[in-house]
Amino acid sequence: MSPPKPRKSARTRASSSTPSPTRRSRWRSSRNSCWGRRHMAKREQYELSEELQDIADELRAIGQTGLFYARREDDEYCIARYERVLALTARLFALTDTRSAEEILAIYNGDINYQTPKVAAFGALFDTQGRILLMQRADNRHWAMPGGMVEVGETAAQAAEREFWEETGVRVRAERLIGIYDNRAYGGRAPFQTYMVGFICSYVSGTPHPTSEALDVGYFTEDDLPPLTPGARDRVPQAFAWQRNEHTEPHFEREVEPD
Repeated sequence: MSPPKPRKSARTRASSSTPSPTRRSRWRSSRNSCWGRRHMAKREQYELSEELQDIADELRAIGQTGLFYARREDDEYCIARYERVLALTARLFALTDTRSAEEILAIYNGDINYQTPKVAAFGALFDTQGRILLMQRADNRHWAMPGGMVEVGETAAQAAEREFWEETGVRVRAERLIGIYDNRAYGGRAPFQTYMVGFICSYVSGTPHPTSEALDVGYFTEDDLPPLTPGARDRVPQAFAWQRNEHTEPHFEREVEPD
């Protein structure tokens, strides 16, 4: 009688066997389920960050306004309370941001006054081929139309023209109002509420090039856009619509629904 054949180890049997269709189906289902859970978790985390930023912005306004009046009255107890409010608010906002709580608090402490929304401006410039000029922001590496905060003594149009020059090396002239945008409606990452005033611009002079605020600049078609900032994902398509004369009235939000 011939000796019995040696049995394969469990590892050998597993590696040499072909998964059954049922096992493959279960594996694919499990993999897709894991991907779906990760995707949903990431989306929920983003929505939570937005909600925390909105809460922090309201608390910031309460703290800064309260501290402004407490200092006017020289009320040391209220001063201490509102300073504590701002410190906690900075910690809350820092949970959603790459900056530290100390950096956020320094921003807060630099603006102790009666609080109103900030104002910024941006410009949309198109070339003769109908492409829009965008800049890759140095702070988050995403792309957007050039723009920034309006300075004291400027009109919004002047600010848009200045920011365009500073960020891209191109001089433009603001020609038409695109709209006024509340950054809370577009997942803005600023630690305060900001109204963004947008303009369609005409070319004056200069050649676009990277700057200290722009890692890169370039012209893009609507069908081949780079990764955009949250706010630009809505504003850039609207700028294209204005360029095609599909819009005749400036955009604005009547209200921003809380998340």
